[in-house]
Amino acid sequence: MTNIQPAVPDKNWLEPEELYLARGEECEIDRPLFQGDIFTGVPLPGLPKKPPAAGKVDINFSESIVMIIPHPCQCYHGDKPRPFITVAPVRQVFDYDNFGDDKTGNKDKFALPDLMMQKGDEEHKSFVADFGKIISVPQLYLPTPNRIACLSHMGLGLVAKRFIQFQSRLPSQLAQVMALTQDQWQESFLMQAWVRRHQTLKGFTAWMRTAKSVAGIADGAPIIPYEYITSSPEELIQAIKEMSEE
Repeated sequence: MTNIQPAVPDKNWLEPEELYLARGEECEIDRPLFQGDIFTGVPLPGLPKKPPAAGKVDINFSESIVMIIPHPCQCYHGDKPRPFITVAPVRQVFDYDNFGDDKTGNKDKFALPDLMMQKGDEEHKSFVADFGKIISVPQLYLPTPNRIACLSHMGLGLVAKRFIQFQSRLPSQLAQVMALTQDQWQESFLMQAWVRRHQTLKGFTAWMRTAKSVAGIADGAPIIPYEYITSSPEELIQAIKEMSEE
């Protein structure tokens, strides 16, 4: 019997060239908020260790690095980002020995190797996102100019795989969890094209779910664009680029 290998080999670790879609100045300001995005300068509250008394309590905020945690569908409601987005604090580390030889240990952490590595740097600045300290913050705390990294599709898969292990200890395969965001991954590039064309995401959801003719798809017969996100993303992006201003 032939042993069929998955299109994406199962992994517990990704090197930076596989983990990131973009870092630093490579991050495009018009790309929508997405799972795995990493931001600096995000105000996080320092909650007291002991339960405070009822009433007003002084809480100190500190600027932190954070990573967006939820599945992309939980980041948006229609064309608008949800008012609150769940994030994990990110902090610097100097090694990943506690992840173990097979990189399955320390399940409450997600490795972000060379997150802030810049050209000419001699020191590799590596970080972890802390799943054990996730918190929801107002979406306005996450302006895209403050984004310092976007994960690749494979990186998103590893986030999901590791978070599932942390929350439930259920085994999962990288290819399996990547499949759960395949449509949303392609849709993110359509959203970005829409913002570039219209300077806003308003109208995107209605366009994606309304029958229309798109060059290069179904011989010009009316189709629902949302149903062709994965099979014909380039044609849909081109259709958005060629739209007249509305």
